[in-house]
Amino acid sequence: MCHMPVETTGPGRTDSSQSAKIKTLKYLILAAVLSLLFLLIYARLRPYLQMAQKLFRTLDAAAEPRPVSNPSKAAEHKLIRCVSCGTWVPTGRAISLGSEREFYCSRDCVEKRAKTRPRKVAG
Repeated sequence: MCHMPVETTGPGRTDSSQSAKIKTLKYLILAAVLSLLFLLIYARLRPYLQMAQKLFRTLDAAAEPRPVSNPSKAAEHKLIRCVSCGTWVPTGRAISLGSEREFYCSRDCVEKRAKTRPRKVAG
């Protein structure tokens, strides 16, 4: 009888187990190459993706309705310093007497200023 020798590559290993390991290694190498390719492409496209995100955020913010600010209300919240006592008051509450530069916080300050202000003598 003629016996054909079975090819073994090591103790207890046959060609089929080695070919299965080679296939697994091929898939691992392929996965590593594809991952590297993905990372390289992503690194090149990332600035463009960030720019697109900013553009979409801007368009989204522009689409939202905003309350219209009233310019008279904005001026109402502006603070002006009282000439007499130095207190800061909103322009809506300030008292002015003829001059656009002199503002007072109350009638008491207007009266104080009138008493302490030197009067000009005509003549």
